[in-house]
This record gives sequence, structure tokens and C-alpha cells, in this order.
Amino acid sequence: MNDLLNPDQRRSVAIVLKMFEENLRQTAAWLDGAEANRILYRRKLKPSLARRQSAQHRIAAALEQIATLAKETGLEPEVEDPAGLIRGEMSVNWANLIDTQSGKLKRFGDVDPGLESVLDPAIQRLAQMALELASVFDG
Repeated sequence: MNDLLNPDQRRSVAIVLKMFEENLRQTAAWLDGAEANRILYRRKLKPSLARRQSAQHRIAAALEQIATLAKETGLEPEVEDPAGLIRGEMSVNWANLIDTQSGKLKRFGDVDPGLESVLDPAIQRLAQMALELASVFDG
């Protein structure tokens, strides 16, 4: 049954199913009580017991369906090296940080004259750190 999909179709189906599986597993982790207590954000899911059980049932059914479909179409797990993903994310973070300097904030209104000396050096250091981190995962 491996010939049901041509290579481009196989790649497309695999990508969509992988993304759905990743989202399902992240949702399951939140349902299992995973929390994020970070510097600038906090996350904790607090569903009712009925809602939690309903979601867990649906997640299990979806994961079972993904496994069945993968088997029927001959899709195999792909071993991924997240280095490229990290490089890409750090590059995007660098660009976003550069666009957060005081001069760029004028698009949101008047900028306090004292902001440049407080914000820009820190943003520039963070942007440089993002580039350095991206380079750690280069090649």
C-alpha cells in the first residue's frame, strides 16, 4: 500500500499529520497539568474534569487514527535534528528584536526620548545573543 501516495503527496500528508500529532501531544501535556511559569508569561490549563476527560478521549482517538493512517499509507517516523529549527527561530527572533528598538516603535506613537538609552542597548545585546545562539547550531 506504500504506492497510494506519490512522493509529494506523501510529504504533504506526513507534514500535516506530524503537525497535528505535535499539537495533540502538547494539548495532552497541558491537560496532564503541565505549567509554564516563565519571566514574561504564565500558562496553566484548568479545565473541568468532564472537559478534561472529553478532550483526553478525543486526543487518544485522534492519535489512534493517525497511527492507523500512517500504517495504511506506509508513513514512517522521521528522525529530526532540531538544529535547523533552532537556527530559523533565532534568526526570526533577531529580526523581531531589531524591529523592537526605540526608533521602530514610532509606528505605535510618540517615543519617550529616554527610551532609547534604556531599551536599545538591551535589545541590541539580545539580538546579538540570538545570532550567536543561531550560529551554535550552524552546520
